[in-house]
Amino acid sequence: MKFATNTPTGNRSRRRSLAGVAVVAVLAGGLVTRFVTASSEPASEAVPVARAPGEQVATLERRVATNPADLEGWQGLASAYLARAAATADPADYALAEAAIETADELRPGDPVTTATRGQLALSLHEFADALELGQRARSELPDNPAVLAVVVDAEVELGHYDEAAATLQTLLDRRPALPALARVSYLRQLHGDLPGATTAMSQAVTAGTGSAFDEAVVTSLLGDLHRRAGDLDAAAAAYGRALDAAPELVSAVVGAAWVQAAEGDVDGAVAAVEAQVDRFPALAAVLFLADLQRADGAAADAADAAELVRAIAALQEEAGQVVDLEMALFEADEGTDPDRAVELAERAYGARPDNIFVADALAWARFRAGDPAAARPLIDEALRLGSTEPSIRYHAAEITAALGDTAAATEHVRLALVDPWSSFRHHDRLLALAGELGVAPSVVGS
Repeated sequence: MKFATNTPTGNRSRRRSLAGVAVVAVLAGGLVTRFVTASSEPASEAVPVARAPGEQVATLERRVATNPADLEGWQGLASAYLARAAATADPADYALAEAAIETADELRPGDPVTTATRGQLALSLHEFADALELGQRARSELPDNPAVLAVVVDAEVELGHYDEAAATLQTLLDRRPALPALARVSYLRQLHGDLPGATTAMSQAVTAGTGSAFDEAVVTSLLGDLHRRAGDLDAAAAAYGRALDAAPELVSAVVGAAWVQAAEGDVDGAVAAVEAQVDRFPALAAVLFLADLQRADGAAADAADAAELVRAIAALQEEAGQVVDLEMALFEADEGTDPDRAVELAERAYGARPDNIFVADALAWARFRAGDPAAARPLIDEALRLGSTEPSIRYHAAEITAALGDTAAATEHVRLALVDPWSSFRHHDRLLALAGELGVAPSVVGS
């Protein structure tokens, strides 16, 4: 997938920008949903962009307390709450963002910036169809606004409308070829199997110098993910370290660094690091990864405790309004204790987002784990229609095709999965065993 990076164009006098909200990404353990919401621009010069979301929240809370009629202050505060939720995964921030949005809407009903901010909240809650409708409504009034375009791109990606997302992203690049746009270019390239191109674009996002320090930490953590998927653990560890230096509270970087630590053999150290994060705040991404590690470690009691914690945190997220069907479908399929529940969750996610490749993968895996590889095969083919090299999808594809006797397809899938053999710690040994069954040379395994 190619994107031009033209000089920004358009009538700047017609633009209005949203309050700064950090790039958000979660790709950890069984969590394959990923969305990126970004705007590193303030609503106006009077809305500060702080180094970290917590600092910005405090600044804007003081501001609206001083002037409760400050529309841009309330809009900025809503986005700041969402940025803080992205960093810590605290569901309480969703309610705070909703309240700030409601106040802004009361001050000026129908304001397109408020509409787009509500779209950001919908993205955070994984209500992607709502996010797209809100983003398009805001875009009808603010067609050149980079942050509005970002909401539309993210919703289109998560709904699986990849061609539309590419077109919207090109418009965003034309308007502002900065960190938010470049991070999205990276993700679309990754979805299409272009890992080198994705890494180049994310490296450009890191060095663009057009976001806050926190934004840059987030994209640096994403760069670490890409290095890991390419099998370069040293580069991944360095990227996660830089992200944590800038934003120690960033869950994705904490999990990423622990992932590398475990892949290098220090599972106990990785577990301790993730448990420390969970003690600070039990983000779903962190507890999913902890469950993956504990299940791989073979300690049944610890694994059962971790699984119970995953379900408890997922319930809290759902109570806060966030849809976690995809994440929990994969988790339940991996746990294998209730395959019907995994299928139910995956079917619900598929009903909401039938064109998303990760959702198709989740339903394929759930059906395979429930004992129906024939039903899984067309779904895994859907998941691979863009040419993704995502190791977890390729591992699922290898298992499904091997079960159906398609040795040639299974061999190709397992080779691609082995580039990052630690995409799932609980399935690592099984991946290596499957490679052996298929006659994949040990030198390919790289473990």
